Amino acid sequence: MQKITLDLQNQIQSKLAEAVALRHQIHQYPELKYEEVKTAELITNTLKSYGYTPLTGIAKTGVVAVLDSGKPGKTVALRADMDALPVTETSGLTYASQRPGLMHACGHDGHVATLLLVANVLRDFTDHFTGKIKFIFQPAEEGGNGAAAMIAAGVLENPHVDAIFGYHNLPTLKKNAVFVKPGCIMAGAIFFEIFLNGRGGHGAAPELCIDPVYAGSQIIQSLQSIVSRTVSPFETVVLSITQFHAGNANNVIPETAMLGGSFRFTDNELANTIQTKLEKIVHGVAESFGVKAKIEYVTVAPATINSTKEADFILAIAMELYGDAGAIKMQRNIMATEDFSFFLQKVPGCFFLVGTGENNPYCHTPDFQFDDDIIPRAAEMLSQAALRFLASSLPS
Repeated sequence: MQKITLDLQNQIQSKLAEAVALRHQIHQYPELKYEEVKTAELITNTLKSYGYTPLTGIAKTGVVAVLDSGKPGKTVALRADMDALPVTETSGLTYASQRPGLMHACGHDGHVATLLLVANVLRDFTDHFTGKIKFIFQPAEEGGNGAAAMIAAGVLENPHVDAIFGYHNLPTLKKNAVFVKPGCIMAGAIFFEIFLNGRGGHGAAPELCIDPVYAGSQIIQSLQSIVSRTVSPFETVVLSITQFHAGNANNVIPETAMLGGSFRFTDNELANTIQTKLEKIVHGVAESFGVKAKIEYVTVAPATINSTKEADFILAIAMELYGDAGAIKMQRNIMATEDFSFFLQKVPGCFFLVGTGENNPYCHTPDFQFDDDIIPRAAEMLSQAALRFLASSLPS
């Protein structure tokens, strides 16, 4: 295995410049969820240049390619997300976004470049594994449930995927360290909107109105009791109201109001309890004020829960390659959300993090910068995961 590791590292370094150039090209032309047409074209053409025959148009813009060893065995999947965010970039990079108001503010351009590098490198290692490696380039991770859409389109079949691995870059964590957590590594999230309908009127005669603004304010207060009075202190839940829209005049009580927010959770079953409690509070408080309420949900993703076996597998690889300083078993999950969770509900796998430095701007901010220096580390981890997982199916 030592020689394979050295050969793999050499191949990654020899092809790294091309991967970085692709990353910069993708960064300049960001595309939002399900609009990743040019990104998908670039991925497709690059894979073809490597000798692959990619499948396109999966869940609108998704791309898939398969590396077949020519020997029977299992199938492992590696995944990268492709979409950008509606954020205006202020990074000052020479290859900054050329599309006003759009930016790769979460590093998905880096994830794509990493997986393309892995696909390029592993072509030379088919003698070292059995079965197949499936490369999944996924649209719409940012609130579009792209993983679920690809699953519905059959991405985990033909050939059937036995395990799946992926990674995310993360600022605030030690640069180039690999962070792994069995069980929940990232929270699930459900976004909701509450629409309140009352009876508007003159601000001087509130007794003649049914005030949705006052009802909304009471709903906000009451919803804060869910975490403190419904959820065990040993569970992790965050509930936030982030929007309150009503009226457009100082002397008019409006007829309608809208509240928006989200709750995040680490236990997918607990999410159902929270949702039930939220509905009871909203409808109960609204009814007490004579206001009609309607709730609409946008399910972003369930919690990302790694299978213990695959998480231990990834951690062991990182420990062997990078030692205690570069392989860290996380004690707590993070509360951000990742729709890789949909894959993990269907097949075992592990989603891990690679740090980009403690002082770097966080994801989803205008000055966020993906660090190209982590591409070799992430590519090596994904490559090793695929090779070692499929090597386990070799005849003894």
